[in-house]
Amino acid sequence: MISELYAIDDLLVSSYDNVVTIGIQSKVTGGWSDPVPLDPSNIVSESLEIEQSICDDQELKIGGCIPSQLTLSLVDVAEDLSGKQIVVTVQSRYQGGIYPSDSLYPRDDLYPNTRITDPYVLFVGPIYSCKKTSNYRVKKLIAFDRMYYPSSIKCKNRVQNYLHAYDMSQFNFSQMINIFFSKARIQFSHLSLINAGTLLEMHEDYWQDIADNKTTFLDLYRWLCELNGVFLIEDTPTVLTDVRARPRVIAPYQTINQIYDISSYSIDGFDYDDFVTKEIRWVQFEYRKGKKIESFKVDPYEEYSRYDSDNLVLNSVQNPSEAKPIIENLKNNMITGAVYRYRPFKASIFNRWWVQVGDRVRLPANDPEIPFIESIVLSRKIKGMYGMTVEIEAKGVEIMGKENDEEINESL
Repeated sequence: MISELYAIDDLLVSSYDNVVTIGIQSKVTGGWSDPVPLDPSNIVSESLEIEQSICDDQELKIGGCIPSQLTLSLVDVAEDLSGKQIVVTVQSRYQGGIYPSDSLYPRDDLYPNTRITDPYVLFVGPIYSCKKTSNYRVKKLIAFDRMYYPSSIKCKNRVQNYLHAYDMSQFNFSQMINIFFSKARIQFSHLSLINAGTLLEMHEDYWQDIADNKTTFLDLYRWLCELNGVFLIEDTPTVLTDVRARPRVIAPYQTINQIYDISSYSIDGFDYDDFVTKEIRWVQFEYRKGKKIESFKVDPYEEYSRYDSDNLVLNSVQNPSEAKPIIENLKNNMITGAVYRYRPFKASIFNRWWVQVGDRVRLPANDPEIPFIESIVLSRKIKGMYGMTVEIEAKGVEIMGKENDEEINESL
């Protein structure tokens, strides 16, 4: 997150432009080559789209590990790009002595009175396909970031083989993450996760659902993240030649009071719902393959949301004494309360590529009854290179789950 850039005033926004560079990397021993820039004449510039999301469902689902996707049209490119990797970087060029942020290290350009920031990586990932369109000169390129790779690894047999190699009575989240993430060339700091040291004694009789023909490593990652109240996305790499993905943990419960303002000057289009999502006050997880339910509530009151989980990792835990510590760690406002109280919205903003998924934002609504709206960015789409727009969105329903079903009323 480049938080300093949110402080740019309207004058600065009107005094800069973005310089987007697209490069191609080839595989070399131990990693990837340095990117070779594509000739701008071979790029249909406004065809560039980069989509990133932590939740793209209408109803909130915690734990999302969703790969980012890039689409781009190329003209008169004869080179075979299969097996290569694409890198998109952006630099912001400023006139006069205006600087966006000290941390971006502005430097003098070749032209007098112009400054340009160091490159910031918007996307890096393997090219999934590059096919000709109905116009034989044009190829449509599709790429995913490196969080896509785990979706190609099936859990079948692997889960059982890996887990049998360890003493399950002393198995915790950190150990499980180390095993399964490293198998997919993913490395990140997970020691801060709320359940990092919690025992996770999965029972052999119940983990078959994880080790089936359909479940992928990416599904497994989502379940592990959900049980820690976080999301995971690939972070901006510091070393482009590295073969490993180094994701960033997004923990909304840690940023509940960190809200960034987006000025009306930068908003091109904006709409929002007439409700704010109700606080989650009831959370329900299953264990022992759904035979028992471990749930908790936090001061329920009229009109609250219920979060139901189908987490198969917890479903593989046999005893309530093993499930309770995991859920108790989630209870302390990691999921419940105002963490996911937000107004669903969709906005198109000009040039502000630094707005990240997971950010909490405040936008002016110009409504006497609702002067501004506060929400969380759950999805972001960057469109175009020169006339860049950034679409940010948070889907949502006012009340999740069945607010007053018989099960809840009996428990109260």
